[in-house]
Amino acid sequence: IRDSPQANRTDPLNRLGIVIEFEPLVANQLLDRAFRSLILGALAAGLLMLTALFFWRATLRRESEERAMEDQRRLSTLGELSAVLAHEIRNPLASLKGHAQLLAEGTAPEGPDRKRVDRIVTEARRLEDLTTDLLDFVRTGPLDLAPVPVEEFLRGVISEAGKTPVELKMTGAPESWIFDAQRIRQVLLNLLQNAVEASPEGTAIDLVATTKGNSLVIICRDHGEGISEGDLDRIFEPFFTTRTRGTGLGLAVARRIVELHGGTLTVRSLPEGGAEFRMTLTERKS
Repeated sequence: IRDSPQANRTDPLNRLGIVIEFEPLVANQLLDRAFRSLILGALAAGLLMLTALFFWRATLRRESEERAMEDQRRLSTLGELSAVLAHEIRNPLASLKGHAQLLAEGTAPEGPDRKRVDRIVTEARRLEDLTTDLLDFVRTGPLDLAPVPVEEFLRGVISEAGKTPVELKMTGAPESWIFDAQRIRQVLLNLLQNAVEASPEGTAIDLVATTKGNSLVIICRDHGEGISEGDLDRIFEPFFTTRTRGTGLGLAVARRIVELHGGTLTVRSLPEGGAEFRMTLTERKS
């Protein structure tokens, strides 16, 4: 209780004034508790979100692994069946083709039966190519690794590709690299053949060899219409093809060969048109 000077001057009866002050202790305590509860709630919510994200990613990873295992089982079964069929078909097919070729030699070029005989020979060769691709696809034998002179090897592949115009660029390429020359030759011949079929007649194919880190990179570019977005994810699947003729195994075999080397084979459509196949072979010892 304190004296009020103003009260003393105005009224003698009010010489004493009363001032009462309240301190909000309970309110402060409630605010502190609410703030702590808010912090704890935010931490709990963050922890729950992290836990949910962890389980979501784990689920996606498990599903991806299961799909990969299923694809591997499917390819393994397909490979076994393909190998059996290819071996069983190859011998009688060779006999069929041989007799058809002999029959064609004894048939007049302009005779009425020549077209039929030629058709038999053509289809026999197509089946022969199919059995060869099937056997290549399931082939998992050891690689014949050896140092290979890169530029000489690539020029030899270009020569085997025939009259295909190919521009070779050795931009930072190594003098030699270790790989199975026969199998990588098969890969490149397939890529060059596809590039020729995709490009306008007479258009040169770009073949580039370079190094990136500890890897040899060989790039094959064509100047065609490119590959549609929907086909990019399927182009390496066995038996997938956008052409009316062909086995649909060429690129599947090519990727399998590269993967046996521990490398990668990828494709993309170029913004300016055409497709680019990129083969990457990591450095290894023989």
